[in-house]
Amino acid sequence: MKKVLLILSVCMLFACSTQENTAVKTLSMSPEEMLAKIHANNDVNNEVAFQALPDEDLLDLRDKARQAQTDGNLERAQTLLTQALVINAQDPEAIQMQAELALLQKSFANAERLALSSYKAGPKLGGLCRRNWLTIHYAKSAQGLPTTEDQLAKHLAECTVVPAARM
Repeated sequence: MKKVLLILSVCMLFACSTQENTAVKTLSMSPEEMLAKIHANNDVNNEVAFQALPDEDLLDLRDKARQAQTDGNLERAQTLLTQALVINAQDPEAIQMQAELALLQKSFANAERLALSSYKAGPKLGGLCRRNWLTIHYAKSAQGLPTTEDQLAKHLAECTVVPAARM
C-alpha cells in the first residue's frame, strides 16, 4: 500500500510540474544581412588597435578576394583566399574572410568553425576580433544553437579598447 501511495505521489508531482521551455530562437536574417551587420561593427571611433604588417602578396590576394565577393563571385573569392592561406596558413584575416564566405553560402557550422579558428590565430582586440564573435554568434543562431545577446555583448566589449579621455 505504501508503495502505491509513493508511486501515486511521484506521478502527481510530475503531472503538476511544468516543462521548461528550452526552445532556441532562430535567426530570421539572411546571410547577406548577417554579413552587413558583421561589417558594420568592424570599426569603432578612437579605438586602440595594433596590426602587424602583412606580406604584400597576401594583402593583394585578400583585396582581390574582397572584390570577387563584392562582385558575387564567391567561388573566385574562395580560390583567392585558399592561395592567401598557402602564403600564411594562420592568417586570421583570410580565415575570417573564409568564415564570412561560408556564412553567405549558408554553411553555418563551417562559418562558426572558421571564425573560431581566426579568433584563436588572431588579435584579441579590434575589428577582426569583433567580426569573429559576430560571425560565431550569427552562425550559431542560424543553426538553432544556444547563444545570447549578453554573451555577444561581453565578447564584443572584450575586443574593444578605447583610449582614456584626455583632460
